[in-house]
Amino acid sequence: LFRDNVMFDGEQLTGFFDFYFAGVDTWLFDLAVCLNDWCIDLPSGMHIGERAMAMLQAYNRVRPLSAAERALLPALLRAGALRFWISRLWDYHLPREAAMLTPHDPRHFERVLRGRVLHPVSLSAIL
Repeated sequence: LFRDNVMFDGEQLTGFFDFYFAGVDTWLFDLAVCLNDWCIDLPSGMHIGERAMAMLQAYNRVRPLSAAERALLPALLRAGALRFWISRLWDYHLPREAAMLTPHDPRHFERVLRGRVLHPVSLSAIL
């Protein structure tokens, strides 16, 4: 659920698309992917703690994270960043014929991954 796949009318959520791979594995991976997009500084890929705190607190009100999920989230943040770096490298270097497909810059998720490795997110500081 990337921010460029969500539509708003003012502050009202009106729709989202390109969500077909979500919900096919652990929900924690989907949450990590959302955190890696919505809770970072776009130019640098660095984590923004206040956004992550807001997202995780809202998520916990609906579905609290287990102790195991809390322990695994930093690793899944790295895994999510790696997954999208690799898929964007693939799309960039081996483009498919598709009129509507514009490859994203793979360096974006490389920056996110490097940030997650060099500065792991501490959930104790968030939750």
